[in-house]
Amino acid sequence: MSSQVEAQSIEALKDFRTALALYGEDTLSALGAAEAEVRRTVLWLQQDRPYYWQEQIKRRRERVASAKADLFRLRLQKSPEHHPSMAEPKERLRLAEASLQDAEKRLILVRKWQPALQQAILEYHGGVQRLKDLAASDVPGAVALLGRLVDALEAYLRVEVPRGTAAEPVGGVGRSPAHFDAIAETILDQAAPVAAADEGPETHEDA
Repeated sequence: MSSQVEAQSIEALKDFRTALALYGEDTLSALGAAEAEVRRTVLWLQQDRPYYWQEQIKRRRERVASAKADLFRLRLQKSPEHHPSMAEPKERLRLAEASLQDAEKRLILVRKWQPALQQAILEYHGGVQRLKDLAASDVPGAVALLGRLVDALEAYLRVEVPRGTAAEPVGGVGRSPAHFDAIAETILDQAAPVAAADEGPETHEDA
């Protein structure tokens, strides 16, 4: 295994840091869009649809009443000499009653699905909370840590090689193993605060 710190490795860390930051932003953006869609669906099911079908029930009841009145008037006109056709008004009444029943069933379904939607939303929030925490907290922390590591590595590459140590590789791509311990110590110093923050205070369960 090579003990040299290479400039190409630092560039890879920079690329990874950028990709990680974009991942966090994209994840939060997608979760925000999903949350907005959830709110729209709740409003649609709890306010828009109930109001719509209640209004439809009123209108269709009026059509049923009108169809019954037309049929009643035709029956009053019936006499031994006059036999008006009842087929068309009866069909209008049948269709009006079927339409009313359909609206009433749809209103019942809307009310039935309201608690089911609330339960699904609770399950959704529980399922994505860890991902949300990851994108909002863990990812920015990791991006900041990578930034500090990159800064430390670049500072290391700027350190001049003391006399008496192995020569720098041709082309200036890396540094000699004599200074590998120095960069390792720098990286550990940079990572220690983040690691301590991630672990949090130690807790002990009661015996």
